[in-house]
Amino acid sequence: MKLSLSLGFSAVMLLEVFTLVFAQARFSNDTDMKALLEFKSQVAENKREVLASWNNSSPLCSWIGVTCGHKQERVISLDVGGFKLAGAISPS
Repeated sequence: MKLSLSLGFSAVMLLEVFTLVFAQARFSNDTDMKALLEFKSQVAENKREVLASWNNSSPLCSWIGVTCGHKQERVISLDVGGFKLAGAISPS
């Protein structure tokens, strides 16, 4: 009985670990890139030039104003305050 309880607990813990790993993988820097490109598309056209590095050809973590974490290469900071951007931010 004790052995089966331990195995059951181990199986549940293993399932939890896999769930966390796959959840983090699902929200990769691809989702960060898509969100920032959507943000860029909402910036007034005459102000977009400052975000020229924000494109599918450049690595996300090299974009101007974007800081990524070292471990997972996800966006951890966005500094566009000095860019004087204008436009509407989509609610989605």
